[in-house]
Amino acid sequence: MGSPVEPLACALMQGASVAVIGAGVVGLTTAMELLRRGASVTVMAERMEEPPASWTAPAAFTPYPGPLAERLERWTVEAFNAFDHLAREHPESGVELGPLRELLYRPHRLEPWAMRLMSARPATAVRPFVQVLDTTRPLIDMVRYLPWLRDRVLEAGGRLECRRVERLDGPFRKGFRAVVLCAGTGSAVLAQDPMVRPMHGQVVHVPNDIDLDRSVHDDGIDGHTTYVFRFRDRLVLGGTFQEGRAAVGTDPASLQDILRRARELLRLDGHPRWSELGSTVLLARGAARPARGRAGTYEDLRLELDPDLSPGRLVHHYGHGRQGVTLSWATAAEAARLTLAD
Repeated sequence: MGSPVEPLACALMQGASVAVIGAGVVGLTTAMELLRRGASVTVMAERMEEPPASWTAPAAFTPYPGPLAERLERWTVEAFNAFDHLAREHPESGVELGPLRELLYRPHRLEPWAMRLMSARPATAVRPFVQVLDTTRPLIDMVRYLPWLRDRVLEAGGRLECRRVERLDGPFRKGFRAVVLCAGTGSAVLAQDPMVRPMHGQVVHVPNDIDLDRSVHDDGIDGHTTYVFRFRDRLVLGGTFQEGRAAVGTDPASLQDILRRARELLRLDGHPRWSELGSTVLLARGAARPARGRAGTYEDLRLELDPDLSPGRLVHHYGHGRQGVTLSWATAAEAARLTLAD
């Protein structure tokens, strides 16, 4: 995969008029990949400022297992390389490579290709943890990254249109030749997909006034995964996992629990100033991510050409669950190829 921000040497269906429904990280990245291939792109969304799910993402590069194992491996490698390029060549994007320690209460087998990709190294495990892995991976500061990505779409000639899309054939009636559905939880209604459901998460942003030098993440107790992700000027603490909750926003009890668990995680990892974490809160966010799948499955991503809709081409690109940011560049590139291929 080439540079995610430079135009391709050649384009398919150059000049094709494409509507992308959704202005979160998946929609904007898809728009960029379409623009790189010479398409004329309009991003449509009811809200352009602070799309809730993407603005709430922590976000560290974190692949999750799913039912599309072979595609997931390819997407993960391609997306890692894209973020690695951004970290090295476009630090203004808010992407950087940094250390992340995984503290695991249960044994976890990381695939050999993933071990190599993230330079995973075993570290000494101290109770209650049974396994500790130190990795190097992209960390994406969404407070900086989403505005940067939106600006790149505009600079490349894309258009942003505040519009509530009620039906998938609506853009075709307005003259668009193709539509890419990236509407997150909104895809449940637009695509009439009963497998899509909201998965609410909350995070807390605090200053790094304790000199934390790496991100930390555990695998959760009683369904509560805890993380402290380190960015250039803040720490992002999380999280919560409330399946079926669609509302935007936070609640005090959940935020206090996040702070408690994050401090405990740092204490167990041996940080000397763990008790000072979160003495000042910069902001808190909560929103619903688009889970997809049957019971117990959250990342059954749908990425395919719809064979039935006419008169144009419809590509479904949604259902990323907890890895929308992680896989965004790779699945966006595939969605663009499906959209523009003859």
